[in-house]
Amino acid sequence: KRAEKGVKAQKKFTDNIINSLVDTIYILDPKSGKGINWNETLNKISGYNYKQMNEYPPSHFYPPEEHKLIEEVVKTTLKKGRGSVELNYIIADGTRIPFEYKLVLIKDAEGKPCICVVGRDLREQKQAEEKIKASLKEKEVLLQEVHHRVKNNMQLISSLFSLQSGHIKDRRALEILESSQNRVRSMALIHERFYQSKDMARVDFAEYAQGLTTHLFSSYGINTNVIKPHIDIKDVSLDINTAIPCSLIINELVSNSLKHAFPKNKKGEIKIAMHPLNKNKVELVVSDTGIGLPREMDFRKTDSLGLHLVNLLAEDQLHGNIKLDREKGTSFHIKFKVKR
Repeated sequence: KRAEKGVKAQKKFTDNIINSLVDTIYILDPKSGKGINWNETLNKISGYNYKQMNEYPPSHFYPPEEHKLIEEVVKTTLKKGRGSVELNYIIADGTRIPFEYKLVLIKDAEGKPCICVVGRDLREQKQAEEKIKASLKEKEVLLQEVHHRVKNNMQLISSLFSLQSGHIKDRRALEILESSQNRVRSMALIHERFYQSKDMARVDFAEYAQGLTTHLFSSYGINTNVIKPHIDIKDVSLDINTAIPCSLIINELVSNSLKHAFPKNKKGEIKIAMHPLNKNKVELVVSDTGIGLPREMDFRKTDSLGLHLVNLLAEDQLHGNIKLDREKGTSFHIKFKVKR
């Protein structure tokens, strides 16, 4: 009797633990397809009493479109010993509650196979996910607005430069103003790409480089049948902190080529290439087939503001290294690290 009493006490203790769990527990007999036991948590969440839970088959508690998922996860559990699935549990008042289920193949006291189904109510998790999605969407919209406004402000500055240039007679002063206008325009294009991009964190640099090159050729009145632009950029996306220095470097080097590399309508090509060297490093190459820089010129120590900017941007902003190849025209190679 004492042993029997001890067994009953132990069973009661175990039942109390199982019934106090936050998760639902449901024991399924795979042969009959019916539940043979469950904890009180399931009764409380579902709103069904013991009699109803006993009468209805498991499929009754789930929408018809999920019945096939139930069949598949039961087969998987019988075959592999474990399974998992997300389903919508229909409680007594018709409300659907998202649940995550973990299934484990066990044996009853007689050694017959049963499936223990542990269910976790996902309502709070789903609500938290929706709040995060809404918050991210709101931030995305705000970021788009920031890029849009910055782009508009830069376009306004560019327009002011353009108006001012109409009143300048000095050729050198006009060139300086036009160069400044192109620098502002190159940055405005980056912000335009960012607010149009699906990924607000990065921009497809191939599309941007094409747009910037088209603008520069148009700005300098270049016939693309005489000087041909060539863009060779694939699988490169950059964040804004990397994209802006790269855009300014391309602006300076392409502008320099258009102004000085092809005198007397000399034909040639300007090429912009950018390729990943590895997972964390990229090489930008801006080259032309023009007359080349004078041999005696040290591009690191020059009075040219454009080349001075290129060096500063490559080394101080991108933390990269820059090299000049004079073999065939002029070719600048800039290697730098990128964030993935």
